[in-house]
Amino acid sequence: MKSKSWIVLLVTVAGAGCRANQESLKQFIAQTEQQAQREVAQLVPSASFVASAYQRTQAREPFVLPKEALVQDQPVVKKDCWQPQKRNKTGQLERYALRKLRLKGVMGSNGAVSALVQTPQGNVVNVKKGQYIGLNNGRVTRVASNYLMINETLPDGMGCWSKRNVKLAMK
Repeated sequence: MKSKSWIVLLVTVAGAGCRANQESLKQFIAQTEQQAQREVAQLVPSASFVASAYQRTQAREPFVLPKEALVQDQPVVKKDCWQPQKRNKTGQLERYALRKLRLKGVMGSNGAVSALVQTPQGNVVNVKKGQYIGLNNGRVTRVASNYLMINETLPDGMGCWSKRNVKLAMK
């Protein structure tokens, strides 16, 4: 019986202590709200805009570049430069950019060396020297133990073409 009365007394004291602290909390919130400053920064006045009606005259249209500017922007096409021979792309690897192809291995027998190149779909294709590979008429010029040397032709945008060597290395 005494233990029950002690528990009731303890719960009553704890509850009264919690209620006693509520007043200081309300006082703190009220004091903080009074001290808070509510200021809004003033906006910079916008520039005044006056619309004017468009009067068409003999001059050019305002939204079309003048002919002089159009002529200057056009690249000068060179007529006397190297052009690759036209050919049909029939190789399996001529549908893919070189950056999407992966060299997976090199194999050889009796002095003939060939490479194993993986397509983005995961298919492995056997490639030999002289075959075409890549989108830019790349031709395999060398099959080494850890890379393929590819000579590809690139357009320069003005009607001419240039060649560059690219290595497709094993990773």
